[in-house]
Amino acid sequence: MDAGDTTYLLNAFIEAIARITSYALTDREKESVVHGFRQFHERLERIKSSSSLRQLAIESKRRQSEGAGATCHHEGKTCTQNAIRGSLKAFAVGYAVKYALDVAPHMISLRLFSKPSLLLRAFSRDTVSFAVFLSAAIGSYKAFLCAMRHLFRGSDYTNSLVAGVLSGFVAIKLDRNRSRRVAITLYMASRALQYGCVWLVDRWQASLQRQEDHIHGMSLKRSQSAADVDKPREYSAHTRKLQMSSASPSPSPSTSTSPPLPAQRVKWSADAVDNSVDAKREMRRIGLLKRLISITRKCAPTALMSASCAAIVYVLVFHTKVLPRGYMTFLGKASGYDTIYPRKTASAMASVGQEVLYGRNRGAIPRGMTTKEYLATLPLASDIVPAAKDGTLRHNFVACGIFHPHTTSCVHGVLSTALASFPYAFKVYAPLNAAVLLIFKRAKLFRDPQHALLSLAKSSARSSLFFTLIVLGIVNGSCVVRSLLGRDSFYGYLVTGAVGGLTVLVEAPSRRVELAMYCFLRAIENIWDVGIKRKWWKNIRHAEVAIFSAAMGVMMTIYQNDPTTIGITYHSILTRIFGRN
Repeated sequence: MDAGDTTYLLNAFIEAIARITSYALTDREKESVVHGFRQFHERLERIKSSSSLRQLAIESKRRQSEGAGATCHHEGKTCTQNAIRGSLKAFAVGYAVKYALDVAPHMISLRLFSKPSLLLRAFSRDTVSFAVFLSAAIGSYKAFLCAMRHLFRGSDYTNSLVAGVLSGFVAIKLDRNRSRRVAITLYMASRALQYGCVWLVDRWQASLQRQEDHIHGMSLKRSQSAADVDKPREYSAHTRKLQMSSASPSPSPSTSTSPPLPAQRVKWSADAVDNSVDAKREMRRIGLLKRLISITRKCAPTALMSASCAAIVYVLVFHTKVLPRGYMTFLGKASGYDTIYPRKTASAMASVGQEVLYGRNRGAIPRGMTTKEYLATLPLASDIVPAAKDGTLRHNFVACGIFHPHTTSCVHGVLSTALASFPYAFKVYAPLNAAVLLIFKRAKLFRDPQHALLSLAKSSARSSLFFTLIVLGIVNGSCVVRSLLGRDSFYGYLVTGAVGGLTVLVEAPSRRVELAMYCFLRAIENIWDVGIKRKWWKNIRHAEVAIFSAAMGVMMTIYQNDPTTIGITYHSILTRIFGRN
């Protein structure tokens, strides 16, 4: 260790002792102790008499000045080291996360214990591809950001935006899995839209606050100026009266005139009244806008969830073929229709949509026909007729005969769907919440296990209740609309989906945004596919590359410059992945 390092260690030791001591002292004592340490440090600097110590002091100051004027803010490593370390760390994290996601379903379903070979199957080329994508995104972002800072030395808003766009382009081009590219692009685009809107609303609210503070300041200045102006004028008027009375002891009423100052004071008071009225009107407008922002923040997740569910129901009923097979399998298991129509849930939903749009009786079953007889006349009869085991049942509508073929009562159909949906949801949410508790909240579990386990049970039950209610609202809620209208309606399903989305209010407020964003993702993807199918727009080649690059630029700009805009959980994840740049 050379003398320069010793000097650095001594300085760091003194600063560390001062910082640690300050935690145990009051503010006044803290200032005196810090002042004493500074004097001691200055005395040490003065006693450096030898030429070697003076040279070390000069070198130390030069290094400190270079560090203070550094363009980048990553401490302890160069720009190249920062980019390489970030890239390698991201590769390891991405590989571990992708491997865990591949193994987790087998672990939850307990197939992993019967087939241990599934552990080796997860080491696939797709896992490596995802790790390379994440590594390229983070490493190239750090490299581009440092390059922008050194070359242009402009605002970090511009630097982070350009670095995010370029790194997003490089990373998304390296991923060869197109389905995953589209999924990641949709996720990043929705997050960029979410936090971009939050950033704009925050800026708007801050602007309103500045206007309000300005009006308050101007009102205070006017009140102070009124007090300062009135006092001298009243004093001068009183003095002038005394002077006039001393000059002429008994002035005649005709010769006495009032001074012009009161007239000036009346005019100034009228201007003050006009200004106060304008200020009150402006304050009322600002108050209404701030109240509108507050209401929007509270209601936006629920409104987004409602609109997303309406779009999902539209695609589910009227464009069933657009949905992926895995998505339909999940819906079938979640609603219990997989037991009624084994692997034929898509056919059942498509039959409802076809009958509503093109049916001869607006979705109603003609009188004199049983449900089974009418279902046999539909195009997909071979898939749905076997569910109508009782050939004597007579439903009023085709949708009722498909949604609850075992009973004509819509209430009994709701109960049967709920009994199938709640256990399935609980089996999904309970292991998921348990994993979150073990990974992220271990300290809480060890500190108070009873409270932690009770909170786990409540959270799982509430999430399962929400899942059950949204399935009931989307599927069986159409029975209510049909009974009210007396017929089946296209718009009735949109209303059913929108009302079903309101069940997100059952969930905790902190989870509503995440659930709304998840459904929003599915809605965007499905509506895009429907638009391509119906030729509303064309499928643009490499559109996901451009969208992901732009979304990456927006997200990195907000993360780099206004991190408080991003939620705490999501910000902590980004910090662990991208680090502090």
